[in-house]
Amino acid sequence: MAEPSAQRGTEGRTARRAGAIAVVVPLAAIIVSGCSGGPPRTTAGFCSVYHQQEQQYLAQYNHPSSTNGLADLADLIGAVSDWVPIFEALDQAAPPSIEPDVQNILDSLKQEEQAAGQEATDPLGGLASGLEAAMMSSASWQNLSTFIEQNCGSS
Repeated sequence: MAEPSAQRGTEGRTARRAGAIAVVVPLAAIIVSGCSGGPPRTTAGFCSVYHQQEQQYLAQYNHPSSTNGLADLADLIGAVSDWVPIFEALDQAAPPSIEPDVQNILDSLKQEEQAAGQEATDPLGGLASGLEAAMMSSASWQNLSTFIEQNCGSS
């Protein structure tokens, strides 16, 4: 049988470990959630990001069409490639009520980008994949449009 002083030493170390764990685990959870979550996902925060992204996009692409069809096509392709980072920013700010729709749109845009890359080697497959992605996200586009109209006003 262990001596009483040795037993008290073991109990003391166990109690100190339990106390340390009780402090460290909640602290780690706070640190992790603070690093990954960022600011709270509010409607006002989402609308702020939406208006910021909208202004940047319009500043770059909202100009009269040129007489050069190839230049206009290049602008269109550039505009589409900018949609993924726009929706990544929106997804990071989206409140829970709209985030699944924003994520669905983001996923479909990424799929459409991949399909565009396939079109050179497999035009029909790339087109079909792009159409499928667009159809799968059409309800999300409508939900997002309604959310923005109802909550974000004009810029």
